[in-house]
Amino acid sequence: MPRFRVTLAYDGTDFAGSQAQPNQRTVQGELERALAQTVGVRTRALFAGRTDRGVHATGQVAAFDMHAWRWGPADLQRSLNASLPSDLRVLAASEADAAFHPRFDAAWREYRYWVAPGALSPFLGRYAWTPRGDVAVDRMLGGATHLEGTHDFASFAGGGEGVPWSRRAMHARGTTRTLFRCACREAEIRFGPGCDHQRAIEVVTTADGFLPRMVRNIVGALVEVGQGRRPPEWIADVLAYRDRRLGSVVAPAHGLALTAVGYDDVTYDLRPAGPGQRRTDEGAT
Repeated sequence: MPRFRVTLAYDGTDFAGSQAQPNQRTVQGELERALAQTVGVRTRALFAGRTDRGVHATGQVAAFDMHAWRWGPADLQRSLNASLPSDLRVLAASEADAAFHPRFDAAWREYRYWVAPGALSPFLGRYAWTPRGDVAVDRMLGGATHLEGTHDFASFAGGGEGVPWSRRAMHARGTTRTLFRCACREAEIRFGPGCDHQRAIEVVTTADGFLPRMVRNIVGALVEVGQGRRPPEWIADVLAYRDRRLGSVVAPAHGLALTAVGYDDVTYDLRPAGPGQRRTDEGAT
């Protein structure tokens, strides 16, 4: 029975998240509906990671078994895109090992978040957080250096999983994760003809795994630092608290995108940056 692996991109604005939910429009639900139309039978899709309501993706990975598909991956990609809605697309398709699991086989995941301070664009507001006032990227970088490496990220875990008595604390890894990269860079974004370039800050996070709302909580803390309301060293203090109730505000979902998932067939420098070092976007997949 052939198993296929696909890379998905979607605008999360009108989805209630990636995971199937009763009476809700979800990415998994739409993909499985398109699969049923393509092969005539219900087919379950496995995902590399769960994204919340409003979160986007350009590198989500899914896998599924195709009992009755007689053609190749390119034909499958075309057929699925013909059945999928305009806010969900298959970017690539390939055959995979029968044992491949997009979640459990992943070595790392990458999320990117856009912050556009003071932006008034009706287009940018769909994909970026637009807080009032200026945000200094150099201050954000100063705070981000405290996050790279292996830490207990309980103070940045949402969904009730960042408190000392949470069920997460009983898991093997608990709330400890390795953040390979937390980089902040200036960017200029233009959304179409007639639109001026808009200054934005892109926060790139790459880790061996993420806790619920971890990236959004990290960004919320870094923006507080970037606005001068907290010193960069405060990030280290938040980590040491190991209690979400003492953490930062949470950044809105619509600025976040899952941009890549890495497996053994994708090369990436998984070493955390050393003290005083800054990672650039060179080498990002």
